[in-house]
Amino acid sequence: MLINADHRSWILVTTVATAIATAGYVLYVGASAHGPSGGSWPGLVFGILGTAAMIDAGLLAARKRVIVSRLGAARTWMKMHIWVGLLAVPLIWFHSGFRLGGALTTVLMVLFYVVIASGIFGVAIQQIVPRLMTARVPLETIHSQIEYVNARLAVDAYELVTGVAGEIPEASEERARIAAEAESQQANAADWKQIVREAPATTPAPDAMLLRAFYLAEVRPYLRRPEAATLARPNFTALRARAPEAWADRIEKLDAMCEESRQLALQQRLHGWLHGWLFVHAPLSFALFVLAAIHIVYALRY
Repeated sequence: MLINADHRSWILVTTVATAIATAGYVLYVGASAHGPSGGSWPGLVFGILGTAAMIDAGLLAARKRVIVSRLGAARTWMKMHIWVGLLAVPLIWFHSGFRLGGALTTVLMVLFYVVIASGIFGVAIQQIVPRLMTARVPLETIHSQIEYVNARLAVDAYELVTGVAGEIPEASEERARIAAEAESQQANAADWKQIVREAPATTPAPDAMLLRAFYLAEVRPYLRRPEAATLARPNFTALRARAPEAWADRIEKLDAMCEESRQLALQQRLHGWLHGWLFVHAPLSFALFVLAAIHIVYALRY
């Protein structure tokens, strides 16, 4: 969620509430003979308010499991999650008197800080990544289609090369995909989405080994690289200098395919950054609620 002018009212409410809580804490500390304590009635009030803020922020997960129209807009809930969650920080500080306490409360506070920090990181990432995606991935596609698009690029590149170099037995995956594609089209001849592919050259063109070797050494490994691999993008400069003029269009298309593949890999990484932090934030938030419940029970009993 982008932090923009729509958040002004939430920022104002959070700031005012923090100021009021801070003033109350200062008065409480000034009037306390033995210093702040979580067991005093002001400490308990701060603890109750802080816990309520945490629960309120945590309701976002529950809201996702209920029909949207019953519980309001998702953006409103996300704003509440961010700003009420941040409000919990000073309230919990005032409850604890800025002390960690015993082993349980120490673990609880450390977990609380990690959850807050991961949430702030997530909000920051959401301000940065979408802009990066727009600026650096103009060929962005639907995320779930990236694997399919990459496979199509590999096949299209094979088609371009074999049009002058003939069949390439080493490219078995591409050949199998083209064969399966042709079989599917024969079975669905009425389908308007028929793909007409260039047949491999029966006789390789002069100097075809130059293009074939570059394809096998540079282009194919790049287009078929594993998701986590960081191969350098093929440099077509030397190939352009040595290749016949008739291949110029093919080489430009191969270059464009490699560029599209590079952008899709970047999109995949940025998508991981955009959503990966939730795999830390969400389970730790659940653990925080469990430990907070244990802390409350322990405090009330002892």
